[in-house]
Amino acid sequence: MQPQRDAHLTELVFLDRGPIALRSVVVAIAAVACGVAGTLLVRLHQTLAAQLAAHLALNPLQTLIATGSSLRTLWPGWVAAVCFAAALLRLRHGATEPPPGRTAVEDQTLSQLRAGLRREYRIVRSVLVVVGLLAAVDVARAVASIIAVQAGDGQISTTMPATLVEALGYVVAAVVLAAWARAFGAEVRRLGAL
Repeated sequence: MQPQRDAHLTELVFLDRGPIALRSVVVAIAAVACGVAGTLLVRLHQTLAAQLAAHLALNPLQTLIATGSSLRTLWPGWVAAVCFAAALLRLRHGATEPPPGRTAVEDQTLSQLRAGLRREYRIVRSVLVVVGLLAAVDVARAVASIIAVQAGDGQISTTMPATLVEALGYVVAAVVLAAWARAFGAEVRRLGAL
């Protein structure tokens, strides 16, 4: 039972096919890239914060980055998590809805409905990969921020609580979306579309 369960989990992030060595390399590259991106974001924050403190003119995006995490930036992950949780509850407590499309459901053949469910499942898995990568980058940014605070960076220390809440929001969103995608995949299998 365990290998089948693991196969479904790797399927969620498109790592269910190909040589295990290649899949491992993909995971390692993604992890390193997310770590580097998080570290670079902290360095950009430090640079722009210094420019802001020196009263240099920054554009709105640069100002947002310079001020760091705050109430303005910590909500997207949490809102996504709530939306994904609502979708998960709806899936678990209701009937599976036909996939969205241009053709009315009544006019679609069974094979068209199944193809639509497969397409929707691929889209959900793609979104899961994106949200998972965002969560990994934000966690790496939080870790790099903690390291910067321990090195004595006072500017970053003022935004640490919001940084941690923001990163946690993306992690929760990724976990809830993974649960929804897994349940949706099981439902698509049950309906014979996979």
